[in-house]
Amino acid sequence: MLNTYQSFYTKVVCWSCLLIPTLLLTTPNASVVIIGFITIASIGYLLSNGCKIQLQRFDKIVIFCLAWYFIGSIPITIYDGDTGRYFQGGVRLLAAIPVYLALIDLFKKKSIPIRKYLEIGVILGSLGAFALACYQFYFLRMPRVDGFLFSINFGYLACSLAFLALSLSIKSNNKLWLAAAFFLSAVSAVLTFTRGAIFAIPLLLILFPIFQLKSINPKFLVAAIVAFLSICILSYQYSSNVKNRIDYTVTEFSNIANGHINRAASSGDRLQYWFGATEAFKKSPVFGLSFRERQELNHQLFLEGKLGERASKVQRGHAHSQYFELIASNGILGIVTIMTSLFIPLILMIRHYRETSSDWAFSGSVFVSGFIIFGLTEVLLTANLIGFFYGFMLSIFFAQISVERHAANIKSTGLS
Repeated sequence: MLNTYQSFYTKVVCWSCLLIPTLLLTTPNASVVIIGFITIASIGYLLSNGCKIQLQRFDKIVIFCLAWYFIGSIPITIYDGDTGRYFQGGVRLLAAIPVYLALIDLFKKKSIPIRKYLEIGVILGSLGAFALACYQFYFLRMPRVDGFLFSINFGYLACSLAFLALSLSIKSNNKLWLAAAFFLSAVSAVLTFTRGAIFAIPLLLILFPIFQLKSINPKFLVAAIVAFLSICILSYQYSSNVKNRIDYTVTEFSNIANGHINRAASSGDRLQYWFGATEAFKKSPVFGLSFRERQELNHQLFLEGKLGERASKVQRGHAHSQYFELIASNGILGIVTIMTSLFIPLILMIRHYRETSSDWAFSGSVFVSGFIIFGLTEVLLTANLIGFFYGFMLSIFFAQISVERHAANIKSTGLS
């Protein structure tokens, strides 16, 4: 019975790694359904094994990181008493814990070709995202591609797929396919014309060789930089949409620099949202303010002439930034959440990569770096699809790293 379920669960893991990225942007919520299924299957796997999982110190740190977002939201939820929205981000990372626990046990028992399935999924997902983006942009004449999401969320996920493809291509037999997938997903992200996603591409391209300093070919790096700059220049010259978006951004920044922040409807409002969130943190630095209190505070700041009228009316005092949202609604606990959900995972992965040159740690470092950048301009981990996808991918990366660490410990101690 145990072996039968293990065989079933192995298939669930492999097909989930293929289907989740494949359906990520081409369906409304199919990837969330699959993540829900693998979560339930993981709980079943743990129960079938009597929940006898040996945890190392590394595993406990990972579990703490995945659980803290939820735990840190408990005080403000109790204080508010009217809504459970504060748990939106935390519950999605919490769902990754049983998946992580089941995977570290399964990976120690047998070798599974999940990389092959994941690569195929990323390639198919990138192709699907590109097809959908082209359909919406060129045939439906939509000014900004959004798939089945908000355009900014589509852009973030497309960018995430792009750099998953690029990072996996380093030591893959499917280099050309993954390189093509990177290009297709990057174009899909650009067609959203959301600056948060577009500006993340060059930033991640800069980080990419920094992580790969030991092994990257200098000629390849120079060629990549030249190609990217050429594409940027040509896009500005020959695409009216790209030119208009860049010119609009320059105009906004000029208005902000000249003290006309309310004329910058997008960037200016975001800066004011961040200011309101900072004031909320000052009011209640330990646990943060409730949504109702934040909205009232923004209105008061408007009456005092410190906040524009348009920015003061944003619902729930929304900060449009993962970082500012957490410090406003969770205070110091929110700062801990920022560390546990984004920066500690990155540190763990970079450290493991430097020690072992692990492919999984490298891909994970690039993946998490992307979300750290995305979080500057959106509260992305509370979004249903993005939050679940991030948690699922963390469970995959961390489970592989945990098993590699376990194998290294066995080798160093001479045990078998």
